[in-house]
Amino acid sequence: MAEDMAKYKDTYLSEAKEHIVSMEKLLLQFEKEPARIEPINGIFREIHSLKSMSAAMDYHKASQLCHEIEDVLELIRKKKVHPEGCTDVLFECFDTLEMSLKEVSRNKEELEIDNLVQKLKELSTGKKEPGSKNQRLNAGEITVEKMQSIEVKVERLDIIMNLAEELLNSKMRFDRLKEELKNPELTAAVDSLERVITDMQYNIMQARMVPVGFVFNRFPRMVRDLAKSQNKEVDLQIQGADIELDRGVIDEIGETLIHLIRNAIDHGIEMPEIRKKAGKPLQGTISLTGASTKDFAMIKVADDGAGLDLDDIKNTAIKRGILYAGASKEEIINSIFSGVSTTKQVTTVSGRGFGLDIVKNKVKSFGGTIKAESEPKKGTTFTIEMPLTLAIIKTMFVKVGAKLYAIPLVNIEKLVTVDQKDIKGMLNYEAIVLNEEEILITRLDRLFGEPSLGLAKQPIAIVRRGEVKLGLAVDALSMTQEVVVKPLNKLVRENAYFAGSTIMGSGEVVLILDIANLILTKRPIV
Repeated sequence: MAEDMAKYKDTYLSEAKEHIVSMEKLLLQFEKEPARIEPINGIFREIHSLKSMSAAMDYHKASQLCHEIEDVLELIRKKKVHPEGCTDVLFECFDTLEMSLKEVSRNKEELEIDNLVQKLKELSTGKKEPGSKNQRLNAGEITVEKMQSIEVKVERLDIIMNLAEELLNSKMRFDRLKEELKNPELTAAVDSLERVITDMQYNIMQARMVPVGFVFNRFPRMVRDLAKSQNKEVDLQIQGADIELDRGVIDEIGETLIHLIRNAIDHGIEMPEIRKKAGKPLQGTISLTGASTKDFAMIKVADDGAGLDLDDIKNTAIKRGILYAGASKEEIINSIFSGVSTTKQVTTVSGRGFGLDIVKNKVKSFGGTIKAESEPKKGTTFTIEMPLTLAIIKTMFVKVGAKLYAIPLVNIEKLVTVDQKDIKGMLNYEAIVLNEEEILITRLDRLFGEPSLGLAKQPIAIVRRGEVKLGLAVDALSMTQEVVVKPLNKLVRENAYFAGSTIMGSGEVVLILDIANLILTKRPIV
């Protein structure tokens, strides 16, 4: 019997986790509005399903704990116990169930539950009659749906993605042969192969996409616990949890969001008495918002707290030699990502400064950017922009000297060729004027130490990140190509101008430009 049930273990663990996450969300709703009984009914359905699943899989401790939770929920529904005294114990039960699942996933024994069972019994105001539990859920409410999806381990998706990348590299080699041999039959076969690979890439990418709610749903409980530990009142508002990101991006973004939310609770949201004096609601608000475009995703973490003390940050940054006296507001705010901290005390939750430096480096590591905006006494907003996927991107190859470089197509706004005389030389930068707009120019040959070809006609790729544009002067514009993004080695990684690398069909390694950093530094070399 045990061997027969073992093959369902992964499915059980996955579905059990979903039940626990759902119950936590419902209990948070009930805690905010204890007069509404609908969340309790929802928890009852979830716990009943989890109890049945656990019993079927012979996880008797989880099944018993679910049974005891049901008893307390029944008393709450009948208003025989006060709900305020139950929520903390129920949250503790959900934590224990989740930790027990982790132990089971490692092939270890379930956690002990005797202490929790005792707490649940103490909440009860009386014993129920034998058999009453069978009347709690109408069997007609249980439905069996057709299977619409199956669980696929992430490792298998990664294997398929790696195979797709190998196919793409092979296809690039065939492209080179197609151009050299000019054979019609070979050309037709390669074009057909390209269509198949494109379709395969798209579908694999779709399979790897995960709703960002997978991460967002973990935060309401965290906010509740952290706020309670600091005697603060905080409401977390979530929007855009249905946008989808590549699983690789999801893995990377979670740690960053944890720090930003902890930071907002610890240093952003004021104590209730301070908020009252300032004319604010006693309850602070943190909003977690997700949005996406065709190629980028954006996540905002905003609070309505005290905001950043710009004068204090500026003074601290000047003392450390990071800023000068005439620094702009944007430069002052950006200094918090350079290790500047004005925190007067150390807490177990977070600290502005060093942590935000780590956050910036983490976001940069997966090709993203982060910026902060703040208004004194009104709050602070952190905006993270990142690629939807980390694996395969469309690029344009450009030539600088004898070397090829790749520019992500999503960053290219326009390709132009201008006369050298139309490039204006200023005191410490160059620029061109397009449609009455002045655009700064960076000459990549000078930036990368390549000899100038002295072209009469200058090819320029106009790139954009957000609202900021920059012209990249190159020696030649080449082809567009989908490429597999590979990580940089340690030496190249220290150069802020590159985001990754790719391997051509010929075996040549091509560096991919980091447009966000090029624009951020705005270093026109003249």
